[in-house]
Amino acid sequence: MSEKKQNAVILAIKRGDNKVLEKLYNDNRQPFLIWVYQLYQCSEEDAVEIYQKAYTILYMNVRDGKLVELTSSIKTYLFSIGKNLVREKFRSKHNATVNLDDVSNTTAIQGQLDDDILDAYQEEHQKNIVRELLNEIGDPCKTLLELMFIKGYSSDAVVHAMNYSDERVVRKRKSLCLKKLREMVAEKNDSQFF
Repeated sequence: MSEKKQNAVILAIKRGDNKVLEKLYNDNRQPFLIWVYQLYQCSEEDAVEIYQKAYTILYMNVRDGKLVELTSSIKTYLFSIGKNLVREKFRSKHNATVNLDDVSNTTAIQGQLDDDILDAYQEEHQKNIVRELLNEIGDPCKTLLELMFIKGYSSDAVVHAMNYSDERVVRKRKSLCLKKLREMVAEKNDSQFF
């Protein structure tokens, strides 16, 4: 989505356009949940809760005038909020078991560095898994998912690129492909433990 279109979406959200809000919510929900499952391996309930909080924060930031113009995509902005929420959730769980008064500053700094290195490693590892699974999933799923999630094509653009009859076909195929991808991820995760 171009910067101009994204800023038009922000204006529509500010006006309270329910169709735009619903489309934004539905278009980003599944990719967000897959991303949270893969990267942070949290429960479905936690992932849905985090998505809803992230979406609400996005909406409130637009409504309250904190977000007027984007330099990145709306999806990137939403995922950044989600990443912060996930870290906050896991940090609060971690802090509940560790007394910070007993930890020296050096240990705390080292822990943060370790977390940063671990985050970078996990992110690269997840990217490699997704690349590998996209190669395994085959066409038309591979092409459809690459167009939508890597290249950021809209459903309408995918209709034209893949010569589908309409957007309903894209939504149905996308749903089936994501289901297949989730199954492959689950299978891959199961096989890593055995």
